[in-house]
Amino acid sequence: GAVTVPDYPSEKEQPVITVDNPDQLPDGNTPGTTEVDVTVTYPDGTKDHVKVPVTVGEEADNDAYDPNVEEVNKDHGTPTTEEDVTGAVTVPDYPSEK
Repeated sequence: GAVTVPDYPSEKEQPVITVDNPDQLPDGNTPGTTEVDVTVTYPDGTKDHVKVPVTVGEEADNDAYDPNVEEVNKDHGTPTTEEDVTGAVTVPDYPSEK
């Protein structure tokens, strides 16, 4: 997990790590970093409260956009160019600033 207790003796009962509010957990659809409050409860009843940064990355372009393809029709004897083929593919709604 993301929360560990360094140098805590492995032969002892281990601390219990819990998320304070599951509603803070990112849904995985919104990019950015969210801090999730976590409590570490030690076997003696004492507690530490920490924040765990959870970062959700940007959606990959190939998941966000679907290319459209048009058929290329050429007269007999007319060679097909790379531009003919690449010009037949468009990516609707792809932002110009990317």
